[in-house]
Amino acid sequence: MQSIIQGVILGFIIVLPGMSGGTVFLIFGIYENMLKDLVKFNVRPYLPLLLGTIIGIFGGGMIFALFFEAFRDETAVFLMGCLIASIKPVLKGCPKVNPKRLIFLTSGLLLGLFMGGEPMGIVMGSENISWLLLFIGGAVSSAAMIIPGIPGSTILIVLGIYDNILFAIKELQLGILIFFGVGSLIGIFSLAKILNIIYEKYRSLISYFFAGLILGSSRALLPYTLDLSIVVIFIVGFGLVWIWSGKKDHSIDKLREDGT
Repeated sequence: MQSIIQGVILGFIIVLPGMSGGTVFLIFGIYENMLKDLVKFNVRPYLPLLLGTIIGIFGGGMIFALFFEAFRDETAVFLMGCLIASIKPVLKGCPKVNPKRLIFLTSGLLLGLFMGGEPMGIVMGSENISWLLLFIGGAVSSAAMIIPGIPGSTILIVLGIYDNILFAIKELQLGILIFFGVGSLIGIFSLAKILNIIYEKYRSLISYFFAGLILGSSRALLPYTLDLSIVVIFIVGFGLVWIWSGKKDHSIDKLREDGT
């Protein structure tokens, strides 16, 4: 029962842009063993966690989809606050910026601005979407989610399909969800370990690139209007991730010291 509850919490958290699934695994104390088990395809101990995660994703996705429909600007700026605040854990422990890291930061910023597209709204979810893009989005976002500090949902915003996935969850569009789900499973089992190795080897460069990507892609969450309530909601979203990310600092430091 505890694993199911943990899964529900995980599912709700990873729906939020800026929230890292890997961070949750660290806090739950299962990160290292889970990564080893995934490589060995030993998934049986994590089936209750997976069940809870699916429940949490569907619950969180439906809630945000409904809020996007009824309160588009308020929901968008809340998610924007979450997203921008995630730069803190992404750059946690990285060396100060130098010309090389600045190039990666700028490259990520430009790519995020280019791919972010127009401000998103849940009404865009009904548009046709490439099955290949769904598959790639599922694979890359799920693999990135495993890495502590890296928010997998940010990948979906960069690819411009975050709102599509929310819409598919709300409307139970099984075709979209199946393609995305298959990509996610392949990403977890095939890409997570490789991505983690690359990340450990080029941590600072990838982190600066991802920080730029986050800043650039946040344009997709720009509000159509601006008033005091919008600013307050942005601060709430920002503060939520900023405070949450501080809870796992010691866990990630320990993980890095152990060399895993």
